[in-house]
Amino acid sequence: MMEHFDLIRSAASVEQILRICRRRGRILIVVQNNPDPDALASAAILRELLSSHLKKRAVIGYAGTCGRAENKAMNRVLRIGARRIELDDLEAFATICMVDTQPRFGNNSLGAVCHASVVIDHHITPHGATPEADFCDVRPTYGATSTILYEYSLVSKLKLTPPLATALFYGIQSDTQDLGRETSPADMDAYLALFAAADKMKLAQIHRAPVPVDYFRVLQDSLIGCVVAGTTVISAIREGFNPDMMAGVADRMLRLAGVRASVCYGVCGDTIHLSARTVDGRSNAARKMRRVVRRIGAGGGHNTVAGGQIPVNGDPEKRMAIVQARILKAFAANKPPKPLLTQKRTAK
Repeated sequence: MMEHFDLIRSAASVEQILRICRRRGRILIVVQNNPDPDALASAAILRELLSSHLKKRAVIGYAGTCGRAENKAMNRVLRIGARRIELDDLEAFATICMVDTQPRFGNNSLGAVCHASVVIDHHITPHGATPEADFCDVRPTYGATSTILYEYSLVSKLKLTPPLATALFYGIQSDTQDLGRETSPADMDAYLALFAAADKMKLAQIHRAPVPVDYFRVLQDSLIGCVVAGTTVISAIREGFNPDMMAGVADRMLRLAGVRASVCYGVCGDTIHLSARTVDGRSNAARKMRRVVRRIGAGGGHNTVAGGQIPVNGDPEKRMAIVQARILKAFAANKPPKPLLTQKRTAK
C-alpha cells in the first residue's frame, strides 16, 4: 500500500517544517480566500501535527469567504475552525504557513502581503519558479495537497482521529473527483486507506449540506447566459453571492454532451472570478487561464482544473465582455458562440 508514497521526502519535509515552526511566536496557516475541502483538510492536519509535536496551537485563516454549502458544512461538522483573518491581524503571527496555495497566487490575499515561512501545495507554479518561502514542498504530480499531508501523518506517526481522516478523505475525493481527475498512485493509496477510517455519517452531512435560495437563482442565471463555442461551454454569472459558485457551475456544465472544456466566470463583489475544467490534461487549463488573465488579473491551476481573478475596475458589463472575449480566444480558438438554451435538441 505504501509503495507509491514518497515517504523519504515527506520525512525530510516534516523535519524542516517542525524546525521552522519551533521558533517563538504564533503560527498562522493560510488557505485560499475561498477555501475548498482540500485546503481545509490539509490545514487541519498541519495544525494537528504542530500541536502534537510542538505543543503549539496554530490558527487556520483565509481572507475571503467560506461560501460553498459543502465547504461550510465541512468546516463546521469536522470542527476545523478555519476563520476569516483581516490583513491587519497578520502582525500577531510570527510564522506563516501556506497550504494548497502559494505566495503571489491570485487566490489568496494574505500571502501577497507577508513572507511565507512554509508552503505546501500541489498546484503548478507559474514558469516553474520556486515559491518565495523559507521551505517549500510543492508536488504538481499529486492530485491533492491532502495526500501530501497524509504522508506527513504516516512518517510522523500522527494519530488520525475519525474527523481528521474524514477531512483528508473528503479533500482527496473532492479535488480528484473520486479519483477521476489528475490522480496519482499516491492519491489512490491515500484515498483507499482513508475511506475505511472516514466517518460516513459526517461525510453524508457534508455532501447533503442545505443550500440557500440564491444558489438556484445563480444557477438559473448561469444557464440563461450560457453559450457553446466549438467544444467549449461558457457560463456567465452577472451577480454571484459567493465565488465558489463559479467552480460548481464549471463542474456541472462539463457534463454537457460533446463538451471538452467548461469555463464559468462571474462578478462577486469587486472581482470577476473564473473557473475552468477540461476532460483531459492535454488541454492545459492552467496555461489557458493564465492567457485569459494576463496583465489584468491572476490565475493558474492544473492541466484539467484552473481558476482566476480579475478586478472589475469600472463598468462590470464592459469588463465581463472583455473577459468573455479572452475566454473565447484562449479556450475556444475564437469559434462563434451560440446560446445553449436555443440549440436544437439532438435525437435520443
